[in-house]
Amino acid sequence: MINSKNVPKEYRPIPFWSWNEKLDTEESVRQVEEMNARGMGGFFMHARGGLQTEYMGGEWFANVEACVRKCEENGMYPWAYDENGWPSGFGNGIVNGKGVEYQQKYLRVEEGERNTDRTIANVDGYHFYYDVNPFYVDTLDGKVIKEFIDNIYQPYYDRFAGKIAGIFTDEPQISRDGIPWSFILPEEYEKMYGESLIDGLPLLFFDRNGCKETRVKFWKLVCQLFSQNYMKQIYDWCGAHKLKLTGHLVLEEFLQSQLTTNGACMPHYEYMTIPGMDWLGRHNIRSLTPYQVGSAARQLGKKQVLSETFAMCGHNVGHDELKWIFEHQMVRGANLLCQHLEGYSNRGLRKRDYPPALYIQQPWWKDSEAFHDAMSRTGMLLSQGDDGVEVLVIHPQTTAWALCNKESLDRINEASKGNTPDSIERLNEDFLDLLEQLERKHVNFHLGDEILMERHGRVKGNRIVIGEKSYSTVILPRHEILLENTKRLLEEFTANGGRITDAENTAANDIIDIPEITYCERHYGEYDMYYFVNSTEHTFNAYIKAGNKTMNPITGELSEFDGHHVFRKYESLIVTDDRTGRKAAVIQPELTPIDLGGEWNITSVSENILTMDYCDYYFDDRLIEKNGYILNATYRALDLCRPVKIKCEYKVRINYIPRPLYLVCETPEIFEIRVNDEKIEKTDCGYFADKAFRRLDITKYVKIGENIITTVVDFRQSEAVYEGIRKSRIFESEKNKLTFEMEMEQMYLLGDFSVDTVGSYEELDREACRFSGSFVIEKPGGTISLENIQRQGFPFFAGEITVKKIFSAGDTRLMLDFVKTGINFVKARINGRRLPQFMWEPYTVDVSGLVREGENEIELTLVNNLRNMQGPLHLAEGESYRVAPASFYKENCVWTNDLSADRWNDDYCFVNVSVKNREG
Repeated sequence: MINSKNVPKEYRPIPFWSWNEKLDTEESVRQVEEMNARGMGGFFMHARGGLQTEYMGGEWFANVEACVRKCEENGMYPWAYDENGWPSGFGNGIVNGKGVEYQQKYLRVEEGERNTDRTIANVDGYHFYYDVNPFYVDTLDGKVIKEFIDNIYQPYYDRFAGKIAGIFTDEPQISRDGIPWSFILPEEYEKMYGESLIDGLPLLFFDRNGCKETRVKFWKLVCQLFSQNYMKQIYDWCGAHKLKLTGHLVLEEFLQSQLTTNGACMPHYEYMTIPGMDWLGRHNIRSLTPYQVGSAARQLGKKQVLSETFAMCGHNVGHDELKWIFEHQMVRGANLLCQHLEGYSNRGLRKRDYPPALYIQQPWWKDSEAFHDAMSRTGMLLSQGDDGVEVLVIHPQTTAWALCNKESLDRINEASKGNTPDSIERLNEDFLDLLEQLERKHVNFHLGDEILMERHGRVKGNRIVIGEKSYSTVILPRHEILLENTKRLLEEFTANGGRITDAENTAANDIIDIPEITYCERHYGEYDMYYFVNSTEHTFNAYIKAGNKTMNPITGELSEFDGHHVFRKYESLIVTDDRTGRKAAVIQPELTPIDLGGEWNITSVSENILTMDYCDYYFDDRLIEKNGYILNATYRALDLCRPVKIKCEYKVRINYIPRPLYLVCETPEIFEIRVNDEKIEKTDCGYFADKAFRRLDITKYVKIGENIITTVVDFRQSEAVYEGIRKSRIFESEKNKLTFEMEMEQMYLLGDFSVDTVGSYEELDREACRFSGSFVIEKPGGTISLENIQRQGFPFFAGEITVKKIFSAGDTRLMLDFVKTGINFVKARINGRRLPQFMWEPYTVDVSGLVREGENEIELTLVNNLRNMQGPLHLAEGESYRVAPASFYKENCVWTNDLSADRWNDDYCFVNVSVKNREG
């Protein structure tokens, strides 16, 4: 039996640790210690935009060395990351810098015949030629990737052989702009098929006799070249050097998205030690991603499946939602968590790098170990045992290849939909419908990729086998074409008595009586495990036929289980069965909730915050914008491509002066700072939230009434920065490693005060509100109610508040029962006795044993996040569930493209910060 109490580091999270600043070995080691203390198993040392240390230079490797040594002390696993930014393969510009032969190319067609320096051929009245992306590489050509290995992988091995766990490769791709081209394709096509690719070029774009067969041949070749020359070459190199390889592909979600970017996803997972995926945004969409990687891993005997997840969720994502997002993936195949993103620094552009920050900057960071424990323990259990899957669903990517014509390629590039029955999009939706139908019947299944079936498929008796998995039933979805090997396997399978059917005629599994609950199982020999996940917002009263104990994912402790369970919003359940039978059902007593309404006394509170992101700003003493958004000033100055003196004037009304009152500023050393026209002493008083956010005591400079805080800077960048911006507008590889030498950012006032909101509020969707008016610093209050705390003097607050009140109890049994928004952790005490920390449902606990007749004291500590402090604060939609760098910009710049004026609102959107009684 697996020891569920102990979770070794190999199963614990490996976050993306963004090296995005000037590195310092002492600070690097400190951050490793922070990760270890919070339950991480390792980390990926990931170069990203903002990095001010030379990538893979001496100082870079000195920091790697310091982190490796610290991991040798604490048993963590340090991992390298193979690129400066992403997508992987260009080697920080070294590989693509070798010329057109090494650069990414796209196949193009136009009517008429002509000859240019990029002509491929003129066929049937069409001109076929290639375009070049000079900022990425030809991932189909083995010699190109050999250059990548030599320049990036080899230096890590030379310095750290046997000391790092492995390397992460991120979003390598064959194309993001239509059909890929490589100079090697004509020769490879003829070698593989004995016919000319050039003669068949029109068939890739236009529907003619034989087009589907030609397209399948072409895309199969492209897929196999990428698989062999990128994935396998790197995988084999890593294996020979005793390094693991992990990472993920790009646009894995749908048949159409993965077609031009990867050919097909599943064949490439064979060449990862730990296959991986990513999942972006604060939602769970219908997607092929977890099924594909989970199926391939099981078939190929790879125990762990990594997911890089949580990017773009925004700072307000709760740990209940983080759990919801990752468990949606775990029940479908993932089991190893890679959090996106832990930023070395949150200074400047770094704070907008696809948040949330899931790291030391967050108020909840010190309380996060329990979350990591739960995800690690669940992942460990899912990585072991037999999954009991008997059903194989043939993946229709080959049909997607056959349907890929010029119109479908245009739709992929334009992100539009095709609704005709023969469109790839319709094929994708039909396939997802089939998989959803199986899930609602609680039929567990794997996907069968035709290329993997060529490599590892066979028939054994009346079962079809792929690698280490065999299946008694095959479901064949709608398709137009199959590979010859697939046809042969299916014919032999049916001849031996194997069953081919469809989803409708597949019998349901009655293990649980709620179709909306998703489940998987594991069998370990001594016992069985069943994992149930409610990915909906609804509550279900379920009866589960399997299991006699439940497991607490945070601690591993087991409790008796009688089969009945109430699944609340986003709740999961681990059920085990040791085959000793169930105990009799326990009748739960009636409980009365403690009323959480009314006023609470504040007993302690973190320093309060006022975010200042609008100001009057001047370029070379000329007013550019009155009450303008601060990032407008930064990027308008960058557009000038020259030095400019920038003066910013922030206005703030103060009716109460706390002692001390801090101005929090990033890189204060580059500014002259005045308060009410008096130049301040920039004595550093430490940092707030992030080491880049420096405190400056301005208590003696402020006054009651209107105050003006002025900053002046000679703003300048090197020519390399301006050139980087120009390149970034062309392809993402340049943007993803972009770094500025100077930045101007919002500033903050910090202290023991209240922020009065003089104006009006409007309720918005997604538990948010919009405030129109002004902010005034006032004396802090002593009480609050727990509903909409952001409206009670804490609009920008990021920290923790402890409150208490007295309640009376009689002879009824009581429970604490609540719902929360805008809060990550709730810690509670009844009469001084601590309750378990609340992160997710059920937010319910029987407290009868802690309550005495008469007066009792309840104390709550509420820990929120960076959302109301750092935003985005001005999106017209209000709270966003897909937060990217562009979410923070009012005007077009390097991070945005064709912004519409109606997407922005100068008023402030805050998320609601509340704990309240559960209704009903």
